[in-house]
Amino acid sequence: MDLQLFLQVLSCCAIITTIALFLCGIPICIEIMRRKGTKDISGVPFLMGLLGGSFWLRYGFLKDDSTMIIVNLVGVSLFAIYCLFYLAFANPRCGFATKLTMVVSLIGAMAAWVEYNANLNYLGIACMTFNILNFGSPLAGLGVVLRKRCCDTLPLPMCIANLLVSSQWFLYGNIVRDAYIMVPNGIGMALAVFQLSLFVIFPRQENGKSVASHVVGLFSAREEDVEKGDVTSTQTASTGISLVSGKKLMRKLSETLE
Repeated sequence: MDLQLFLQVLSCCAIITTIALFLCGIPICIEIMRRKGTKDISGVPFLMGLLGGSFWLRYGFLKDDSTMIIVNLVGVSLFAIYCLFYLAFANPRCGFATKLTMVVSLIGAMAAWVEYNANLNYLGIACMTFNILNFGSPLAGLGVVLRKRCCDTLPLPMCIANLLVSSQWFLYGNIVRDAYIMVPNGIGMALAVFQLSLFVIFPRQENGKSVASHVVGLFSAREEDVEKGDVTSTQTASTGISLVSGKKLMRKLSETLE
């Protein structure tokens, strides 16, 4: 495939998956509306999304990158709506209103500064910093996971989505030779892989079994499973390992992921 054609396909995929990730704020807004308040629901992700998206949007315009312009134009619009929605239900409103005012002031200051000093490198460093902070924010709950020895506080779909989106943007940054896109998304990929590895090591629910423990159990099947026809036992002189049939394997893994 021609590199230019591949870049166009990758750009379309990155736009679709990133906007889909931005839409994850909708269930949070629905939950806020259901509760009729914002208790125990942080508005910081909305503020960071608005701030980072605005910086990346200006970066896209400065670089004349249509892919980044489209993605961040949609992102800024969505996060602005999320912030206003959160503000409407916040109690008291003054705390979130103050934070929102600070974010808008930072965006305004950035826009004015870039207008008189259109330095792509300075703006790129700022964008990269916001991206790294956004990717690393889920690690705040790492201590809870290690203490409880389960992953019930980590959102698996979000971790998978972060891996997919960061991988696409890392590849995009590599093709267009933009280190400010590559570096934060490379870090995002590593953090997403680390988070997903926790789902292998620890169970998704307390008192449950992890994927790793199930895999180990597959190689120590009991004799009664052989009699039921679930296991095909092939003894070798060197290992004596029982080979588990596909049916047993799929059932075990599906139980783990429930």
